[in-house]
Amino acid sequence: MVKRASRGWKMAISIGGAFLIPVRLDKAIRDSKVSLHEYHKDDMGASGRKAYCKSCGKELSSDDIVKGIEVSKGQVVTFSKEELESLPLSTTKNIEIDRFVEARELNQLTFGTPYYIVPDEIGVKAFNLFMAGLKKLNKVAIGKVAIRNRENLCAIRPTSNGMIMSIMCWHDELKEAPTIPKSDFTDNELDLITQVIGKFSKNFVHSDFSDRYNDALKKMADKKLKGEAISVAQEQPQPQQSLEDALKALLNE
Repeated sequence: MVKRASRGWKMAISIGGAFLIPVRLDKAIRDSKVSLHEYHKDDMGASGRKAYCKSCGKELSSDDIVKGIEVSKGQVVTFSKEELESLPLSTTKNIEIDRFVEARELNQLTFGTPYYIVPDEIGVKAFNLFMAGLKKLNKVAIGKVAIRNRENLCAIRPTSNGMIMSIMCWHDELKEAPTIPKSDFTDNELDLITQVIGKFSKNFVHSDFSDRYNDALKKMADKKLKGEAISVAQEQPQPQQSLEDALKALLNE
């Protein structure tokens, strides 16, 4: 399995097995959420989860647990750490580029966890050359990489000052889109909705957005620490109005 560095994973971007760029993958998202945990209400001790065997009921320690897969009902094949690390996949050491596609061809729903790609010292020139090529042709590199005990489909895209690798869904993992019934609407309604969209259109600035649930949870925790009462708001029924009236109201704000 790919070597996990103190920061990220060390591997190489491989194009045709001949052009190699030694890099490190760093997660591009930091966990800054306030997490709700469970506590014993009598003494506020943290609630723990113990592993146990569903067959015999025995409590298990980490030494009792092995990784495996159920190949048929009741038949399990287990693997040692060394066996998992020696899987015969070249993608455990390389991000193998399969093709280059236009960015507009990709379904944004297939993108998952992003990673910053950081070149090794000896791979800086190759990294910058590869990035410049992608930018010049407006292409995205599609390949496969094995991390976290799984081979993944991935996409490499250039940014303003580097490159990002995003883990993608496999074709059979993406659920079929639900069927939405057709609706009739008037030309006036269509004109109003386009005006509303135009009114609220502006450039995307990532820093304009924050997790309001996370912020509200922090504020509520602060209030409880100070002994302040928490008021529970009652949901108020919303007045019914036509689509046209609702759109007009938005335009008049």
